[in-house]
Amino acid sequence: MPIKMPKINISKKEILEFLAIGGVLVAAVVAPNAIQAFSFLLKGKEHISWKKFNQYRVRQYVGRLREENLIKRSVRDNQRCYVLTDKGKRFVLKYNIDSLELSKQQKWDGRWRFIIFDIPEKKKAARDALRRKFNKLGVLQLQKSVFVYPFDCKKEIDFVSDFFGVANDILYLESKVYEVEEDLKSFFNL
Repeated sequence: MPIKMPKINISKKEILEFLAIGGVLVAAVVAPNAIQAFSFLLKGKEHISWKKFNQYRVRQYVGRLREENLIKRSVRDNQRCYVLTDKGKRFVLKYNIDSLELSKQQKWDGRWRFIIFDIPEKKKAARDALRRKFNKLGVLQLQKSVFVYPFDCKKEIDFVSDFFGVANDILYLESKVYEVEEDLKSFFNL
């Protein structure tokens, strides 16, 4: 008697992430070559056929995502497919911003990264949310609008500032500091 292998499940989050990186989910989700669309989830298991996926679950999630207006049907290259809606894009960005972390390299390069901003009063809510996010990320607040971090975080800061719509109000600098360097080293355990 052959052993029945469990089906591979794909989550709603994984479907949204796939669509967020430019993927297109073919409307005929059970198409024989549809496995290629999810190869990013397999990580070295590309030999697995589409039949190994829990097709019922994928169809169920696609239906829910459509009901929630996170994805919509579209036509690309004369083929029906699903793509993210604007609401879906905002949802994915929100998820990414919530799970964002700053890297801590093994060896410090001796430079400090300063994030300085001058965000107008009309963007007060974004400014306050930005401060909270920086604090949550472990960036040290030196002054009301000046933060410092010991490792490269430009990409993450750009992402956060774009998310809050204040990218033009932020300045990112790298510098060596001598006056308060010992205090900073102590704070970051360097």
